[in-house]
Amino acid sequence: MAILNRINRRAIENTETGFGTNSAYSGGRFFLKDGTPNMRIRGVSVFKRVSIYQSLLKLSLFKFLSVIVLLYLVVNLCFATIYYLIGLDNLGGMDSHTINGRFWEAFFFSAQTLSTVGYGHVYPSGHASNIIAAIECLLGLLMFALATGLMYGRFSQPKPYIHYSKHALLAPFKDGMALMFRMAPYKRHFLTDVEVKVTAGMKLLVDGVRKNQFYTLPLAISRANSLTLNWTIVHPINEESPLFSLTKEEILEAETELLVFVKGFDEEYSNTVVSKTSYTTKEVVFGAKFKVMYRPSDDGTHTIMDLRLLDDYEHAELPQKI
Repeated sequence: MAILNRINRRAIENTETGFGTNSAYSGGRFFLKDGTPNMRIRGVSVFKRVSIYQSLLKLSLFKFLSVIVLLYLVVNLCFATIYYLIGLDNLGGMDSHTINGRFWEAFFFSAQTLSTVGYGHVYPSGHASNIIAAIECLLGLLMFALATGLMYGRFSQPKPYIHYSKHALLAPFKDGMALMFRMAPYKRHFLTDVEVKVTAGMKLLVDGVRKNQFYTLPLAISRANSLTLNWTIVHPINEESPLFSLTKEEILEAETELLVFVKGFDEEYSNTVVSKTSYTTKEVVFGAKFKVMYRPSDDGTHTIMDLRLLDDYEHAELPQKI
């Protein structure tokens, strides 16, 4: 029997995911683990489809600082080369008598000019070098203004700071079973009024054509006043679930993917933040349950949450086969 006919008719179909319906025109998972859509844009130039500002904001701190340092070195090397090409005689106060030494003196003069420090040991002594130095001063002011804006943007940008378990589990739940994963904050930066939505994306045969079908998964608890400890998100597989009565093989055949959307209010920034991730069937463990990842401190005065245990689980017998 077709899987579509096995899906409970009370399941709520989600038509607001933003993905197309014909699975022949889509490849791979819908979302990557970091929550970004698994798609690439073609047909326009790189400069149109890539936002330099957003790309720099999303880089890790190490990569961001590396880009800043590299750009600083490249610009100074370019200006040192320009000073060299117009003649190093246009720069006064040089001590070195070798070409290599004079070039590096021009490089450090460029660094002093770009940053507007201007120690004065080496100085421009002609119209050409003065014009270039003036242009470099202007460029330096613009570059440091941009770098300052980017640094502010990175530090002022609200983020959810949520870690997700690497796997979702099909685990025993009450008298039945449930599909679950868990998440936890990893900074002392807690969200309030947190809401979670989970959608199951399935590739099913509809009238002989494989199409993308999306179903909202009802959760045992979908809202929380605050996210302080880990939160296990539970979708009970009952009569309201689109997965009810499906076998494990049918779930795998449909290439089922869990699309996770988390929204919460950041009180420090007074702004709403959003976090996304997904789980494919390869990332679902059938017949397991999570281990407890928090405990009281030795003196009993506070709670300790160990994020190293976020993905720890143990085998558990399911009440029936799936």
